[in-house]
Amino acid sequence: MGKVVFICTDKIGQGDEELGRKLIGSFLYSLARTEPKPEAVLFMNAGVRLACEGSPALDDLRLLAEDGVAIKSCGTCLDYHALKDKLAIGEVGNMNDTAATFMAASDVVTIA
Repeated sequence: MGKVVFICTDKIGQGDEELGRKLIGSFLYSLARTEPKPEAVLFMNAGVRLACEGSPALDDLRLLAEDGVAIKSCGTCLDYHALKDKLAIGEVGNMNDTAATFMAASDVVTIA
């Protein structure tokens, strides 16, 4: 398996939240338009919000999915944030899948 992008936040970095949200949006926009594509994008913790209804990142995530990138969001995290019924792209994952994906990946890029 190739690279995996692990996103565990709905913003990049510490400090100004508005800037952090712009940065994660810019990252996903660029990722959807850059080659090579990752094999998978995994969302955990607050990152699951990016794959749910109302997220400004949905168009970019759809582009990734159309290019064959697996999009998975942590089921426990979706439950915790009361978002399981709001998942708009990809599928619900679990920790076993996440661990197996990490171990099979050639590289994991973490966005925190």
